[in-house]
Amino acid sequence: MAALNWRNMALRILSVILAILLWVYATNEQNPVNDQILSIQLHRLNPPKDVEISGIPSNVSIRVQGPRNQITALSPPDFQAVVDLSGVTEGSQYVPVKVNSPSGIQVTQVTPNRVYVTVDRIIEKQVDVAVSFKGSPARGYITLEPVVQPSKVTLRGPGSKVSAIDQLWVTVDIESATAVVDQTLPVNPGQNGVSASPQAVKVTVPVSPLPSRTVPVRVRVTGEPAAGYEITGYIVKPESVQVVAPPGTLPEINWVETDMIEIRGSDRDVMVKIGVSPPAGAVEMKPAAVEVTVQVKKSKAQEPGAAIAPAPAR
Repeated sequence: MAALNWRNMALRILSVILAILLWVYATNEQNPVNDQILSIQLHRLNPPKDVEISGIPSNVSIRVQGPRNQITALSPPDFQAVVDLSGVTEGSQYVPVKVNSPSGIQVTQVTPNRVYVTVDRIIEKQVDVAVSFKGSPARGYITLEPVVQPSKVTLRGPGSKVSAIDQLWVTVDIESATAVVDQTLPVNPGQNGVSASPQAVKVTVPVSPLPSRTVPVRVRVTGEPAAGYEITGYIVKPESVQVVAPPGTLPEINWVETDMIEIRGSDRDVMVKIGVSPPAGAVEMKPAAVEVTVQVKKSKAQEPGAAIAPAPAR
């Protein structure tokens, strides 16, 4: 009798198992389990104040699994991916990615499942503003020391970036300037996440005419006159020129010289319009050329007791 009851019980259990298997099979045939890959936005949770956090991607990829009728109806907004930043410290570290999914849906894979973040403290620092020039002032003019207002700006941003900046540059266009140049220029730290206060400075660049002085012209010749002839003098028109040069150079310029004048084989005066060689440091000469007459005369026989005439200066 006991054997019969056991057989009846076993048959009942087997029937239940078969019924469950049949139900699962039928359900799976009608609504099979599918999976899907989605790209969803990654949100920052509990970010600390006064720090910059880098290394967090904007999206993560997830693989989800569930009944086909649910999977096909899913979209990225149905999921929420977060990194909890409440426990991060200054420096670099890994933070896990957590994904919340709808009921009945299983998240089987998250890529990446953790992110490597760098935490940088926000600092402030004052730096000088330096000036560079674009172009050159008009000929005969010089730029004096520029004035920057304010001369310093305050930088704010991640410590690693701000600490690497010692000064900022602004560029002033002085091309062909003949008077004071006033420009308001933006200050660009050149680093993402770093700001400057104020964001612009006013630059004043004084532009002044170069000083000048009048100096005599010396004649230079090459070669010798024809046999029996000699140089007896020079006539220069004008006899002096105005030299324009920077203040540090001008006092050293006491004369200027003509380009070389060829007189080889001459038996008469040589008259030329010749350029004046600019001395070292000179910016401009007025005029840049002069008219020169090299006086060539036939040599006189020296008589006994006659005085010897001094040779002309060259």
